[in-house]
Amino acid sequence: LLGEAIERFQSRNQGPMLMTAGAMFARLTCGSFDGLTIDHDSAGGSSLVGRRAGSHVEVPISGMSEGTADQLYLALRLAYLAEWLTHHEPLPLIVDDVLIKFDDARAAATLEVLAEFSRRTQVILFTHHEHLIELAGGRAADLVGERTVFVHRLERTAPT
Repeated sequence: LLGEAIERFQSRNQGPMLMTAGAMFARLTCGSFDGLTIDHDSAGGSSLVGRRAGSHVEVPISGMSEGTADQLYLALRLAYLAEWLTHHEPLPLIVDDVLIKFDDARAAATLEVLAEFSRRTQVILFTHHEHLIELAGGRAADLVGERTVFVHRLERTAPT
């Protein structure tokens, strides 16, 4: 009975978050994955796995590249933030070089998602990669039809 109650609680509370995170993960990976699921082992444990698009092969986090694992963790953060924003006042999303291990296609997809989030809350992205600044300006403008990217350069000054 306890096991069934736990499973009901998880499906009721994890379902929406898992679906949102899975949809985000699919976008961030440019469709390489089509969602997330929970894998239950014979010992009663569970773990989060990605589901490959087309084949639906389940890939554990340990089987993902560092970049894909980073995209998974970002998808989870964004899903949580999306849920938070439906019930609370906006909090800024601050990310620091989160795109460092993404190829250009996945970085562009992530920038599109962040541009969408910027309609609901402030998004601050720190990077020192010039090509990401150029990519962000073009992708965000294409997505929302307006200037949503503002670049502030922090200059290193010599100690006095």
